[in-house]
Amino acid sequence: MSLRRFFIKPTDITGKTVRLTGPEAHHLRTVLRLSPGDPLTFFDGTGARYQARIAQILKDRVTATISEHTLDPQPKIRLHLGQALLKGPRMDLVLQKATELGVEAIWLFCSEHVIHKTPKAAQMERWQRIIIEACKQCDRAKPPEIHAPRELTDLLLNPPPCDLRLIFWEHEAQQRLTDVLADQKNECLSTFFLLGPEGGFSESEVACAKQEGFAPISLGPRILRAETATLAATAILQFVLGNLDPAPQANQEKSPCVP
Repeated sequence: MSLRRFFIKPTDITGKTVRLTGPEAHHLRTVLRLSPGDPLTFFDGTGARYQARIAQILKDRVTATISEHTLDPQPKIRLHLGQALLKGPRMDLVLQKATELGVEAIWLFCSEHVIHKTPKAAQMERWQRIIIEACKQCDRAKPPEIHAPRELTDLLLNPPPCDLRLIFWEHEAQQRLTDVLADQKNECLSTFFLLGPEGGFSESEVACAKQEGFAPISLGPRILRAETATLAATAILQFVLGNLDPAPQANQEKSPCVP
């Protein structure tokens, strides 16, 4: 059985001691019913992971002693997902699976075929919890950043600084992903790709994206559901760009103690 995984803040670590409080400590104590001596894995959200064993379980906190500290290897090419807002469970699914597939950041946006409704702070917090839980499930030490929704036009004019820009569009009839990658003259270290809402992108939106350097790409002859298109595009990009290659253990930076 894999080790239980918990997210902490870097400030929760003092020397070789981790201090777990709040809901995570409650979950460990009353739901999982773990005991002193049981092994755990802690993530601090920066890409660092800590192997530890429970030292003490108290009413208001749990302490553990760190035995090993490692840093997750960096992806070959950083992937930034531009995602149109989707309805209800579809948005939850995309956030969960995009996290599991290893995207670096998620940029939410509203477009012509999206109901323009700004998510409340509670909704953004809920999406952040979904991402954290997905990180625990897939053993990912650094969660992707999730950015509050913007208008698509604003995101097109002010995208994250990436080497390659793509927009997946169901009406693209000629250009393939392999064609775009073959035309890359410079080394690609980061990619920003856009996926639309249930109604897709409009022709004017795609035209605007092309003016800003985005290459339109087809996902094949079938019309995919919005969440299916996002997961397919993410998995394809991660594979083609080499981010799904096995990560040799030698690539993980190890330290017997906390710096």
